[in-house]
Amino acid sequence: MIMATKQDVRARAPRGTKTVAQAFFAALGDVAEGQQSVVASAALTAIRDALKVRREKTKKVAARARAKLPGKTKAAPAKRAKAAAPAAKAKRAVAKKAPAKAKLPKAVKAKAPRKIAAATAE
Repeated sequence: MIMATKQDVRARAPRGTKTVAQAFFAALGDVAEGQQSVVASAALTAIRDALKVRREKTKKVAARARAKLPGKTKAAPAKRAKAAAPAAKAKRAVAKKAPAKAKLPKAVKAKAPRKIAAATAE
């Protein structure tokens, strides 16, 4: 018995693709037949470039927005890093002095022997 399977979502074209393709071919129909392939490839290249520029602008805007968020700053200048170094050394020294607590094994409960009921089957 053959069961119908759903198409993979990735195999389907995104919403709006048909409309854009129809508009593209309608505009391409106005071009002379001998030039259509050249015009089509140039148009596709221009579309790719425009989309690439749009993506880059979006990335830059997102990066600026992240940079403006409080707490999301770049690394401190070198002068501050040197001042913070002694504090880090002190923390390491304290950590070395205090031994880690040893984990004690949990007490094992002794199992009680099984009670066997006296057989009174006579």
